[in-house]
Amino acid sequence: MNHLKKGAKVALLGENYFPPLSESHMSNRRGRAIERVMSAIFKYKPSVVYVCPTKGVNINILPMLLLNNIRFRLVFPSRHFFSLLNGDEKLILEAASQKADKLIILSEEKCDPMRWSDDWYKGTKKAIDNADWVMIVHNSCCEDKGFNDLVLKFNENPKPCLAVALDEEE
Repeated sequence: MNHLKKGAKVALLGENYFPPLSESHMSNRRGRAIERVMSAIFKYKPSVVYVCPTKGVNINILPMLLLNNIRFRLVFPSRHFFSLLNGDEKLILEAASQKADKLIILSEEKCDPMRWSDDWYKGTKKAIDNADWVMIVHNSCCEDKGFNDLVLKFNENPKPCLAVALDEEE
């Protein structure tokens, strides 16, 4: 039986949704989501977290990794893969890129939006290949077809996984 090792290298695989900030303050849902993900990270104390910083969970957890001095490595499928990020997300990516333990850039090619899911898979695969186990962060109440399709591509991967739900399970 595979066990999740403490102090191991962990790949963070999160979906493209994350509870948004409300106009006046952090929403309860967002706060709970951050708390759930970070409590799993604190519990297992990874030596490094591999992240392909896509929209949603992955880009939104980077500030928490920075604030808590948790080592992370960013995996870029290509230099221009992150053109879909909004202004705030690009600022997070810029700050995280400067503080990352390592930047792994898989291709110098310009990202083709028609191949976005293939590039997402390549970046995620590199993160998983470099890790000892995988933390999958998902929204338990709403299905994300793109994320489900991505996770299914790793169905035969023997690495242990920890699933963390953004919301309380029903």
